[in-house]
Amino acid sequence: MPKLVENTPEAGSLVGSMRSMGYSFESAVADIIDNSVTAGSSEIRILFPSDPSHCYVAVLDNGCGMSNKELHTAMRYGSTASEEDRAENDLGRFGLGMKAASLSQCRVMTVVSKKKGRLSAYQWDYNKIKGQRKWLMLEYSIDELKKLPHLDELKALSHGTLVVWQDFDIISKASSGQVFTTLTEYKAKMIDYVGLIFHRFISARKPAKIDFYINKHKVEALDPFLEGHPKTNARREIDLAVKDKDGIERHIKAQPFILPYIKDLSEKDIKKIGGVENMRTRQGYYIYRNNRLIIWGKWFGQPRSELTKNARVRVDIPNTLDDVWGIDVKKQNATIPPVIRNQLKRAVDEAMNISIRQQTHRGRRENPDDKISFVWNRIEDRENHCYYEINKESELFKFVRSKIDDQSFSYVEMLLEELEQKLPLHQMYLDESNNIVDEKQVEDRDGELFQKAIMLVDSIREISGKTPKSIIDRILETEESFSGNSKLKKQLYAHYSL
Repeated sequence: MPKLVENTPEAGSLVGSMRSMGYSFESAVADIIDNSVTAGSSEIRILFPSDPSHCYVAVLDNGCGMSNKELHTAMRYGSTASEEDRAENDLGRFGLGMKAASLSQCRVMTVVSKKKGRLSAYQWDYNKIKGQRKWLMLEYSIDELKKLPHLDELKALSHGTLVVWQDFDIISKASSGQVFTTLTEYKAKMIDYVGLIFHRFISARKPAKIDFYINKHKVEALDPFLEGHPKTNARREIDLAVKDKDGIERHIKAQPFILPYIKDLSEKDIKKIGGVENMRTRQGYYIYRNNRLIIWGKWFGQPRSELTKNARVRVDIPNTLDDVWGIDVKKQNATIPPVIRNQLKRAVDEAMNISIRQQTHRGRRENPDDKISFVWNRIEDRENHCYYEINKESELFKFVRSKIDDQSFSYVEMLLEELEQKLPLHQMYLDESNNIVDEKQVEDRDGELFQKAIMLVDSIREISGKTPKSIIDRILETEESFSGNSKLKKQLYAHYSL
């Protein structure tokens, strides 16, 4: 009969490993905010330093606060098992968030909480954990924390909690010691981040409403679905019944939205969705857990394109389905279980198809040769007027697109849209009428086309697995840049030994 033997992990090594879990600064702060939300706060302040000689980050809330015993438990690693029943509004997961998130950014985390008029304070100091090699916390009296930032503000509240980060070793190394400058940059980023992640709490009516502040700046809610816009197409909400690990039936709600055209959006609308550059990168699923945004801007394996950029699907899940969705400790990743994905697919496909039709119904494409994919498309609208736009379905465009990440491509899109809008058509007509237009002479144009063609063929070959010959024949027939170029065909055939 085997016997049970205790094997306690070495504190310094384990905490050091957990510091590298992959928290971003924003997600780490959000994890602290989750505790404030769960505590029933109506006001949460994220506080940054104004003095370069005294760097810290603090989160102060007016939630219910914790007694000394409750705070001691909350400071313990693994304070709540994921298997245990939690309150419906609990945004926690494994009982690790506050500690793991904090020490991923700093070496010293201090928590002071006030409940029933009494203040309690504990601190995790990674320096001391490494030195002692034991799970030893520091318990402070309030008199010993007189210099702790914003302590007086907590004292003025009837109840609440203050979390303070200090000693930013990781940031210091990454920024060559420029901690204050880096924290100032993070402060600016946190405004939009908090406005998106917690937008439903900011927009809620009292008593559920929460006011967020970054120092003295009140955070405004973003609205990724533009629900108040008259031209937003909100589709029917669907309700999915799913059994949790205990066989209890839970419910997931999903609702697709199709955003209006960019031309129908005011500056205020564009600000609400986080800027025009995010129109494309933030399409996809928006997964909410107890109204808190967890994952956004993903289709979970379904193809995204320029034509689906206005489609977004809001999905609400309860915290009782965390294990089914694979919500991780950082609450930055989730997966859609196959059974749920299949049920959602119909609603999602409908939304994506509407988005595609919305992007393409504006006009009828008119090109002189249906077989050839031109660099520019001529579009004729319903009033028999026409305009020109870059053909984003051409193989050449798709190749270039595949080499650019979503965030960078959003800026490329801005440039392309400006090029399309600002074509000097009148001047081009006058120059052509005066017979003074001359095609730009490119040195070694043949060599340039040859290199472009090779990159295109190799890219299509890698994705499709088709033979070089079939790809060469197709692009020489369909792509305007290469069409009918017999010399290029011979060069390509020779290059691929055909």
